[in-house]
Amino acid sequence: TTLFRSGMPPRDLGLIDLSPTEMMFWLYCPIKLAGADICVVPDNLAGFMPIVYAVRRDLSADQWRSNFVYLTAKTLWVTHENPGNRRGWHSDGFMTDDLNYVWSDRDGTMFWTPDDLCFFTQDHGRSLEEMELVAELGPHKAYPDKHLLRLDQSVIHRVADFSTAGVRSFVKISVSRHRYNLV
Repeated sequence: TTLFRSGMPPRDLGLIDLSPTEMMFWLYCPIKLAGADICVVPDNLAGFMPIVYAVRRDLSADQWRSNFVYLTAKTLWVTHENPGNRRGWHSDGFMTDDLNYVWSDRDGTMFWTPDDLCFFTQDHGRSLEEMELVAELGPHKAYPDKHLLRLDQSVIHRVADFSTAGVRSFVKISVSRHRYNLV
């Protein structure tokens, strides 16, 4: 059985002070194709360009040019029962070299921050069960609102618990050598 290293914290790239107001649900909108330098963003997503620029600065020129870049943007009414994102402990880009950058304006993502690295099975179903058992025990950490965080497959996380219902904006930039073939 092949194992992968987990339990790394995200890298905090700092505050990006945006205050989105338009309700939306965009999932993996392609904004840059592999081999291109320029990204193209629909007009109503242009307010998230400071996040895209921060991702561009974080990547090497080769990483930027050789990968697809996707934008997920959600401004939704969230509650404990309807968090707007995937429940359960998981890894974005599992079994890939994808990078994901996440940002939210309130109730940030919860990260599992163990004292020692842990290893999980490289199997989608089994690893989710393993992550749920181990990561739920803690320790956990949330980062300040409006901070951009860089995640690779070693960062185990879940959607935060919402103490108060309200509007929440969440943005994810996914950088991948793979074409996401969504419908």
